[in-house]
Amino acid sequence: MSDNLVAKVRAALQRQLVHAILGNDRIAREHRLRVTDLQTLHLLVLREDVRTPRQISETTGMPASTVTKLIDRLEEAGYIRRTADLADRRKTVLELIPEAIEPLRTFYGRTDEEFDKIGAEFSSDELEIVIRYLDAVGEFYAPADSGS
Repeated sequence: MSDNLVAKVRAALQRQLVHAILGNDRIAREHRLRVTDLQTLHLLVLREDVRTPRQISETTGMPASTVTKLIDRLEEAGYIRRTADLADRRKTVLELIPEAIEPLRTFYGRTDEEFDKIGAEFSSDELEIVIRYLDAVGEFYAPADSGS
């Protein structure tokens, strides 16, 4: 494979990451959140298997003390509530508050529609390659014991 192509892909991915991070920071500020808060909320929306502070910590690699403060902010902002685990009352389960996250779902829903339009410009074979590449990059960025 051409080193030039690899460099072009790396540069394109780095540009995309910069735009995505800065865009998400803007969206977070518009909703009076920190970008890490917004992304953790997005994680909770995307992954029903992540519902406890420990699971957030394990999935993101954030220390437990950071996760506690983040959950405090999300709860105070009205996006989640802490509830007791019915199977183990010592555990805290995080519950999304649907009406509070609906504006974010609407925004990301519009974004999904735009991504679908972009994706329609590529063949199935091309998209399979993109998926394989992005999954590999995602594994690179994932914390060692994220379980994702």
